[in-house]
Amino acid sequence: MTRVLAAMSGGVDSSVAAALLVARGHEVVGVTMKLLPRAETGFGCCGSPADVEDAKRVCDRLGISHYTADMSELFESKVIRPFVEAWLSARTPNPCVECNRSIKFGRLLGLAEAWGCDTVATGHYARVEDGRLLKAADRDKDQTYFLYSLTARELPRVDFPIGALSKFEVREKARALGLRVADKAESQETCFVPARDVRGFVASRPESAGAAALRPGEIRDTSGRVRGRHSGLASYTVGQRKGLRLSSSEPLYVVRLEAGENALVVGAQDEIFSAGFVADAVTWTGVAPEATRRAEVRVRHRHPPAPAELIPRADGAVSVFFDSPQRAPAPGQAAVFYDGDEVLGGGTIINGGAS
Repeated sequence: MTRVLAAMSGGVDSSVAAALLVARGHEVVGVTMKLLPRAETGFGCCGSPADVEDAKRVCDRLGISHYTADMSELFESKVIRPFVEAWLSARTPNPCVECNRSIKFGRLLGLAEAWGCDTVATGHYARVEDGRLLKAADRDKDQTYFLYSLTARELPRVDFPIGALSKFEVREKARALGLRVADKAESQETCFVPARDVRGFVASRPESAGAAALRPGEIRDTSGRVRGRHSGLASYTVGQRKGLRLSSSEPLYVVRLEAGENALVVGAQDEIFSAGFVADAVTWTGVAPEATRRAEVRVRHRHPPAPAELIPRADGAVSVFFDSPQRAPAPGQAAVFYDGDEVLGGGTIINGGAS
């Protein structure tokens, strides 16, 4: 019998993951992470009081222990503050990647070791087989894009019990077990941002006072012609169309953000496609390649992986060259490398946009 620390968000996925572990005969310890300091906040995975209560009731029904771990200071320093800093630097961050890296498979693995647990299990839609990170059976729910930072050190100690199931099957199992969260709505992607108002959240932070990225500036097209005014670069990302408020005979999209001039550059749809980019802060799930190799590259969660060449650089970064140009890779977003179902690794795009 294995002792497992199960991350319990209070949602249906993590609840069914814990139930499957119990059914396999493991000794399961449920832990809900409290990631925000104010008790009244939290939107599905940050440890709000309602979510903590849901997780506790599921654990009671499954006959396992439940604990709440306050990780709000770590979440502030590793996730929220870098998220704000990225927007203020005219980059588009992906906080879920860093939350998985630093919190769920950083601090939780340490906690598991301290508590004598062999593995950490979560409700992510992904699979681990023979030390390899693989896409989930339910491709529509696959979350490997957010998990690429797992390495050969962590993968043997990680379990994704629902990775072979569809979302429909997960909810059906929850209903069969009589779990109160069977039909609970899914959390929003950026769980710590109220009402999905990223600009409002960033502007409310003390470090944003007087920030250039919140000041209005010129919107220019790729020929240099001034087309209008923007409300602050922290409100925009490469490929964006909505919210530009421009009069034009054809749709205009954000091509790039020029922080030095506080300018937003827009263009036609064909101008936001890129032949490649450089990714830094790269990690690999296995052995890092020493030479050019083929892979499929995903530049957004919902972006279909596109065939490309990966060229390792001496500084540890990777140059990515697509077989055919891809839409709007944005600086700050994750680029994840695949070989079929297997995740090879990934990094952070540092010079995306049109090329």
